[in-house]
Amino acid sequence: MTGLLRRTAAGGTLLSAALLLAALAPPASASTDAAPTRLDWGTCPAPTPNADGTPFPRDARQQCATLRVPRDYRHPDSGTLTLTVSRIRTADPAHHRGDLVVAPGGPGGPGLDYPGQAAAFLPPAVLRAYDLIGFDERGVGNSTPVHCDLPADERAALLDYPYPAPDGSITANLAHAQAVADRCAATAGPYLADITTANSARDLDRIRTALGVRRISYLGTSYATYLGQVYASLFPSRADHVVLDSTVAPGGEQQGIALFSEGAEDTFPDLAAHVAARDATLHLGATPDAVRATYLRLAAELDRAPLDLGDGRTLTGAGLRAVTYSSLSNPRYYPLAVATWQSAATRGTTPSPLGPTHGSLPKVIPDNFVSAQDAVICDDSSWPRDPAVYAARTAADRERHPLTDGMSGNVRPCAFWHYRPHEPQVLPNPEGPRDILLLQNRRDPATPYSGARRALAAFGPRAAMVTLDASGHGVDFTDPRVSAPFTTFLLTDRLPGRHPEGPAGH
Repeated sequence: MTGLLRRTAAGGTLLSAALLLAALAPPASASTDAAPTRLDWGTCPAPTPNADGTPFPRDARQQCATLRVPRDYRHPDSGTLTLTVSRIRTADPAHHRGDLVVAPGGPGGPGLDYPGQAAAFLPPAVLRAYDLIGFDERGVGNSTPVHCDLPADERAALLDYPYPAPDGSITANLAHAQAVADRCAATAGPYLADITTANSARDLDRIRTALGVRRISYLGTSYATYLGQVYASLFPSRADHVVLDSTVAPGGEQQGIALFSEGAEDTFPDLAAHVAARDATLHLGATPDAVRATYLRLAAELDRAPLDLGDGRTLTGAGLRAVTYSSLSNPRYYPLAVATWQSAATRGTTPSPLGPTHGSLPKVIPDNFVSAQDAVICDDSSWPRDPAVYAARTAADRERHPLTDGMSGNVRPCAFWHYRPHEPQVLPNPEGPRDILLLQNRRDPATPYSGARRALAAFGPRAAMVTLDASGHGVDFTDPRVSAPFTTFLLTDRLPGRHPEGPAGH
């Protein structure tokens, strides 16, 4: 799920799978401006770990401040919560154009220390013109966090991908989803219902007010592209530049999750070609079609007979599929899939001859990450409550997309969530300035190209898209095909033409 993403300094993203082996508010037009407030910048609180158990590195220049916002924008007198905001002053005062909010993927991912990460990959010309702003979204990290106090076995990384049982049954998935929903309701209570993307967009507008600026620029990656879409839709006159890197479909996480299988089908051929080109060493197939057949065979064999990897670790068919799917997020992580396939093929722990698999990570996802992630996914959309719907969707997805074996259609805690959405889902608003730039890889497992195309169409003349002939989740900001139009847009307000592809990549 996009909730496990973390950006690398090179501009890519990693849905790290080593851990898998290891185990309403006012109407849209209403103002959110309140009494004037300001941000008193000072030291920052302790960082919050990402899904992989580690925080973003903290830039020594970073300052932090807190801001009180309504817990429920529909009822401002019902209490407040604390947002924690960060700033890195990167702009040259002589060339300062504004503030750029940068937000990582999720939902559930902390963003307070993300400006330091962004400073490592954004073009120098943009950094000279903009100060970077980050924040932990409501419910996350240092912004009045939500906790479901889920036991470790309910936060196992593999469970973030709800693969069915080998026979296609979703009985165990239903039990897990029910247990998570019940425990979250018992522990976190009604606060869960206030953790939505729409409310985070309203929080973002409060941050804009506190910064004392009329308009604000925004760069979001993965799930954070949906936050950008919602902000641009609720507050079209207050968004200066909105940049969406690897765009979630306009239906939000519910629609985006349904496209995971399509994204795997789009991206798997790149991994298969990589493996086939090394058949003399790997012996996993000499053609992409043969590699695909090997993968499907190994997954089926592990369904019948899971592999004991030692140290309490077991590799199942679902585990193989999850590692493979997550490795598609960046070609740098193909060796992780290769090592897993070779272990399955040899029924042992044969190391990959291609070298290290980029580290190992904890077996579980932090409770706050899981809790906030589920809250956003479940509160943003109305999910079916009938288990039979998920059984049918899983069966259809298994038939249509054997690479992911029904994972996209399977049940999540939202089927049993104790709180219904407070407001209709925010739809893209095509009425507004031409101020939205989408940056998209043609082959993306987590936010597929088709979903980005839907967002582009939904925003109509407000948006343009640059499409890269590249594979993986998250564009590379060091690629001139990305950095040039991005820099031009941030510095001159000019967007490329609306056609999504062309000789220059847009």
